[in-house]
Amino acid sequence: MGETKICYKCMRKLEQGQTVCPSCGYNENTPSDPMYIAPGTVLRDRYLIGVLLEYNGEGATYAGYDISTECRVLIREYMPINLCTRVKDKPTISVNYNNLAKYKAFMTEFTELNKSLARLRNDSNINPVLDMFAENNTTYTVFENIEGVKMLDYLKENAGELSWEQVSRLFPPLFTTIGRLHNAGIIHRAISPETVYITAKGELRLSGFCISPVRTADAGLEYELFKGYAAPEQYSASTDSRQGSWTDVYGICALIYRALTGCMPSDSTSRQGHDDLCEPAMLNSRIPHNVSKVIMDGMNLNVRDRIQTITELVTRLFEQPAEERPAPPPVRQAIRGAVSSDTHHYQQGSMRDQYRQPVPQPPVYRQEPQPQYPEPPRRNAGYYEEEDYRYEKVNTVDKLKVPVIIAVLLLAILMIIIVVIYNILHDPSKDENTVGNKTTTTASDNVVSGTTEATSDDVSEAQDTEVPDLVDKFYEPQKEKWKDYVTLEPVYEYNNDHPDSGMILSQEPEAGTMIKKGGIVKVRVSKGPESAVIPDYSGCTVAQFKSKLEEAGISSFNYQFIEYKASYGVPDTIVELQVDAKRVAPGTFFSNKEGKKLTVYYISADAQIQTTTQPQETTTQPVVTTTQEQTEPPTQEIRTLPPETQPQTQPQITTSEYGW
Repeated sequence: MGETKICYKCMRKLEQGQTVCPSCGYNENTPSDPMYIAPGTVLRDRYLIGVLLEYNGEGATYAGYDISTECRVLIREYMPINLCTRVKDKPTISVNYNNLAKYKAFMTEFTELNKSLARLRNDSNINPVLDMFAENNTTYTVFENIEGVKMLDYLKENAGELSWEQVSRLFPPLFTTIGRLHNAGIIHRAISPETVYITAKGELRLSGFCISPVRTADAGLEYELFKGYAAPEQYSASTDSRQGSWTDVYGICALIYRALTGCMPSDSTSRQGHDDLCEPAMLNSRIPHNVSKVIMDGMNLNVRDRIQTITELVTRLFEQPAEERPAPPPVRQAIRGAVSSDTHHYQQGSMRDQYRQPVPQPPVYRQEPQPQYPEPPRRNAGYYEEEDYRYEKVNTVDKLKVPVIIAVLLLAILMIIIVVIYNILHDPSKDENTVGNKTTTTASDNVVSGTTEATSDDVSEAQDTEVPDLVDKFYEPQKEKWKDYVTLEPVYEYNNDHPDSGMILSQEPEAGTMIKKGGIVKVRVSKGPESAVIPDYSGCTVAQFKSKLEEAGISSFNYQFIEYKASYGVPDTIVELQVDAKRVAPGTFFSNKEGKKLTVYYISADAQIQTTTQPQETTTQPVVTTTQEQTEPPTQEIRTLPPETQPQTQPQITTSEYGW
């Protein structure tokens, strides 16, 4: 038997020479999307990449094969499509320079999320993380392959719905898992029939974890929300749409709604205009009414009125409904019932409803002649007949209670008045003005004191925003992310310990401090290292050299690109480097801290080049004038001398889309 190879779809072994898999029918000659990794690529000398399974604004998921263990896996690649692109015919990712800060910030969030999931790998209801590694300018996460079907397909195979008995057996382990996720600070935000699988053992498994900007509209990445299962606060990134455990409560209740009724719930956005969502019990009469009500409370559009935690949801779903018990009949009626067969049936029915077991027939009472003044029977609490009120006597204490209370209050008021008058008159040496002033001052003090207390309460109520943890994160994406909560006030400085430009070094106040909404948080932001070595630009395009400058530690604070107008040269290449109008060579030491700028002269990619005529060599330096000294990345226009004052051999310098 010849050498074997792997099918890129089902990851089964194929014989040498086979191009079509006999198991799944996949043809290895099927073209793949060039934006994603080509099937057959091997990562880290261990993981074979198969076909693309799914993708969203965060990245892509591929079928994979672990060569060392010879088993199927799922490989998740961080690749936000609106921030980066793929190098042609290579697995390497190229990041747009303007999106570099966001790309790194979201990749950090992606890594932290999957690290947290890796700590929960022993939970059988979560698809476990097997490995994580960095390669191709991005991060990869390896998951165990899910051997099961999506809940949506499972429901289709079971007449479209499940009974409450089936749901009450399937879902409790999943409830426990979601509670553990919330305790670990993870909000799923995408619980739906598409992200919940059911295995061959009949266990539910949760997948589809993504960073929050992918599960929230207009949060910086191309978002993916599941219609009918996404909570209303996920459709807005504003401050009023805060997300939390209650967001997953909406999703799991919507999933149970779909499982019990066979109908997808109405989308939360359409419900906000006209809420026409029917209760589950109206669509399926076999659903217990208390369960139906809890599901609707879990899908309440108002966050404050919605069930807040998974614990509360489970408690209410599985609590026993209170039985409606009729009030027991009074003794007087029971005695009269001794001769009334109707009354016997009423009593017997009441006891059956109360104890839910057969009750022997009550004995037949012999009717005795009643005395002329019978002893009044004891009344059952809370149950009176109309005739009882006629003979009820008013207690003497009750008659005196109200007047006594009024008298005590009047006495207290009188004592207060006497004390106030005594304080005013006890010092006759003070004249009326002094007394008046004192009274006024006291009243003023009271007013001020009251104002102070009110202000203190107002401040306490206003301090409802918790300062986020910003250290070791990039300034620009954090500023955008928290703009509705706090105002970041940056102070830039060079720092050799934190060479990444834009990285937040410290913050004040510290994370977790409660401040007023919109309050100022001061942050120290790195401008990169104090010094760096100018990289070589040979063979680089303009975009590639910008990336080299950033990697070398020369940030946008310290360089500017200027288009070099000439009739010779290669388009989209670097011509010359200058510092203080003096030419410098690659490999030269450059000080960021001195405030000097590295000027990079380049030829535009759109330049029309004529190579037949070479200009005479000249030592005249291009003249560049700027409008003001720059402490931030330069944005002003670069001007040249008027054409009539320039030598014929001097190159003209203008700005371009590559310059600041």
